Amino acid sequence: MTRGPPPLVAIRQAMKNALSRGQVMDRDLFKESRTDFVVFSDALTVFVRIRRTPMHITDPEDCAANFRADVHFLRRIPLTPVTARELWLLTPWKTWEYFRVLDDRLVEVRADGVPILIDRPGFPGIASIGEYRQGGPHSMGFPPSENNS
Repeated sequence: MTRGPPPLVAIRQAMKNALSRGQVMDRDLFKESRTDFVVFSDALTVFVRIRRTPMHITDPEDCAANFRADVHFLRRIPLTPVTARELWLLTPWKTWEYFRVLDDRLVEVRADGVPILIDRPGFPGIASIGEYRQGGPHSMGFPPSENNS
């Protein structure tokens, strides 16, 4: 085992090499990571952050406004076809609300990760609590789920 300080020059060079292969999650992000866990499924790796909320969140825009810092932090995690970022909220009524954090918006998802898609005027594909329309998530770029028929 090599003793001494971390090989900072080697790490910087390795980061440059890694960036040529795709997006890289810096080790500093891991050090300060406050994600509560990571879910590894067959098709997707989901970085999850858990929070309590004193009320039901009525739509993704409310979630983004009330949990701005958490959304900002999750957006620092690279989004690729095989990664996802989610914010899971526990209400005082012991019910869960799940939101997938995309680069430009939040989408409400069910517990199994399938998006709840609602077509509202001016907001196509944006979810709203309590509303659910049967439809596949494939138009949003999410991988197919076994629960989808």
